[in-house]
Amino acid sequence: MKRTPSLWNIVLAVLLIVTLTQAGQQRLIWDGRLMPPGRTWQHRNPRRNRERWARRLEAQRRRLPLAPKRKRRMKRPDSPPNTWAHRGQSPVIFRSVSKGRAPQKPATTVQGSEAEDPLADLRQGRGLIDLIEERRLWEMLIRIVWPRGPICPHCGERDLHYLKEINPDYRGGLGRWQCRVCAEAGDPGRGGTFTPLTGTVLEGLRIDVRTLWLIAASFAQGQASVETAKEARVNRHTTDRLFRLCRAALYEGRSTEPLALTIEDIVELDEVYITAGLKGRAGGLELEREPRVRGLKRRGRGTWDSDRLPVFGLICRRGEVRLFVLANVQTETIRPIVEQMVQRGAQVYTDGYCIYHFLSRQGYRHQFVNHGAGQYALDLDGDGRCEVHCNTVECTWSWLRQMVRTYRGVSKVYLPLYVAQFEFLYNRRQQNQWNRTLDVLQMLFQLDATRAADLLRQVETAEFAEVCPVAD
Repeated sequence: MKRTPSLWNIVLAVLLIVTLTQAGQQRLIWDGRLMPPGRTWQHRNPRRNRERWARRLEAQRRRLPLAPKRKRRMKRPDSPPNTWAHRGQSPVIFRSVSKGRAPQKPATTVQGSEAEDPLADLRQGRGLIDLIEERRLWEMLIRIVWPRGPICPHCGERDLHYLKEINPDYRGGLGRWQCRVCAEAGDPGRGGTFTPLTGTVLEGLRIDVRTLWLIAASFAQGQASVETAKEARVNRHTTDRLFRLCRAALYEGRSTEPLALTIEDIVELDEVYITAGLKGRAGGLELEREPRVRGLKRRGRGTWDSDRLPVFGLICRRGEVRLFVLANVQTETIRPIVEQMVQRGAQVYTDGYCIYHFLSRQGYRHQFVNHGAGQYALDLDGDGRCEVHCNTVECTWSWLRQMVRTYRGVSKVYLPLYVAQFEFLYNRRQQNQWNRTLDVLQMLFQLDATRAADLLRQVETAEFAEVCPVAD
């Protein structure tokens, strides 16, 4: 193909001729290497074209805003394979940009196995309690009800010769028994048949045994009934009823033994005031006043009528604690409690409140610290160790307030039951949750159903608020 010289080449040739002519040199010798290569018609090359298109699209992609980091990291294993990746080429991301419009982000949807929770089957459970067989749970519960073997709740027969298990598969392992003594005596009821729950406060229980264990464990841990109801997946009223029965059992089964048995024991006495009024119609009591202001703070000593209930506490160092909710804190009110719980001659430490002045006259070795003067500990023997203080019992009050705060407000008619629960948990603070759960169930089954009904009736009507709760 014939080449046509360009204008620039002609200009260069003319300048060269003029220069040589003026210099007197020999004639011009034309060299074709001075001519630049001309444009040739390139044939179609698909591979080079794809590479060029890929470079252009990659440059265009860099000019676009990036997608969110989370979407960039999401994979799409179920999407069709890329055409170029399938052919061994580098994958290309195609984006269309309309003139005058913001670039649209591609919709990313995660489907397939990664969209589903791989632990979905495990999350359907309620904890390790669901991994135990139902029959095994019934066996452990029966051992708590009958620690020394089966007993007839009607006549009290214990001889296995007269007791027979007639249906071991009843309710998945609870079992049904028959007493031959009651059957031959012509029992007008069910022919002398009974279950391990007959005669207990849980007779007629409709929830399954797993839920019962789960609720008891939550109660022993100090959780609220609302949180427990969500975890156990039952109605809130169910957990409220079981929690109230457990607190009644702890209130009835609280220890009445003396706190200090020897004169070497050291006992601390103190009182705390918990703000608790009548919430709505708690206890079936009608409000005879205007609802108190939220966050109301009263100064001075509180009483039952002022909605600031006093809680009197006795604690033995390196020992247990005894708590009592009283209508008021006076010398006549706390004297019988101290005389029953503390041995005469024991060392007693209090603050400077005047209600404790009778201790020295009653034969107790009484020492006190004056908090009003900024005195919180005393060193009597000069050994550098302050042994006279009330810090142990005052630390107990901080734990009590924290537990009451968990329930977001407690009515004063139910406060003695909550205090009994705290006393139970505090005295077993060295045990693990499993042992506390066993103790709760044991005390629950030891509670008499008739006595529990009477106690809850007294709590509802607030009858025992006027009486000092001292054991007979």
